[in-house]
Amino acid sequence: MKKTAAIILLALMILFLPYFSVSANDTGVLVDEENVTISLSNTALQVIEEIKMTNEGTENVSSLRFWIQQNIQDAVKITEKQSGKELIPLITGNIRTCNLSTANLSIKPDGSMTLQVTYNLPTNSENYIKTLLYNTTIFSITYEDRNLFQGKQLYSFEGNNELQIRLYNPTEAPLNISMIVLIFVVAIIVLAILLLFLKKQRSKTKKAIGESEETLTTKKTLLLSLLKDLEKQYRGHSISDESYSKIKDEYKQQAVDVMKKLDDLKK
Repeated sequence: MKKTAAIILLALMILFLPYFSVSANDTGVLVDEENVTISLSNTALQVIEEIKMTNEGTENVSSLRFWIQQNIQDAVKITEKQSGKELIPLITGNIRTCNLSTANLSIKPDGSMTLQVTYNLPTNSENYIKTLLYNTTIFSITYEDRNLFQGKQLYSFEGNNELQIRLYNPTEAPLNISMIVLIFVVAIIVLAILLLFLKKQRSKTKKAIGESEETLTTKKTLLLSLLKDLEKQYRGHSISDESYSKIKDEYKQQAVDVMKKLDDLKK
């Protein structure tokens, strides 16, 4: 029984050994550049921190620390970009400490490493918060393609070294996907109503044109009939030459005008 317990204890020690040694040396680490990109995803604000670190010390760096604000959603993903290896952090408050040796990684003196830290914030987060753990040469924050902050030669020291950047003004809360979908649906409804109104207007116009064409056709038929009757009356000597010529010219002119209007409608 004692032998079994000893074997279990030894196995647990081997399993957790990387985490016991996670406080290994990171002296001499300098952040050359940290670019933070914040964008709106389906249900959250996605934060991607790309960090280039250099070892200015004389010994290999075997662990790295990352400060993450408290109100995150889901887990934090930390990846070494060149190898694509994901680092599993030990969480202590706001700090994630990664033992590089568990992924067969280290930063040699004068060497560098680029890491990507990804996590999500709630969509109603007003501020991005960061406490500097290492001296930083360049630090920038971009929110939805808008440059919010860029600083140079930022130093880590005991005391107030916290950055708190407002993501948006209170009057311009970020749009989530539901709001975007709602706006899109409203736009579609408005467009459909507008198209229906235009269709009705065109229908009324066509109807009005049809009625005018019908009236003109009737008038044309009537004028041609009157010209025939006038011709009969003239041949029967029921009307004088002068009256015949005058009335015939008048009917002919009216008939020409009507046929011209009909031709215009058909064009």
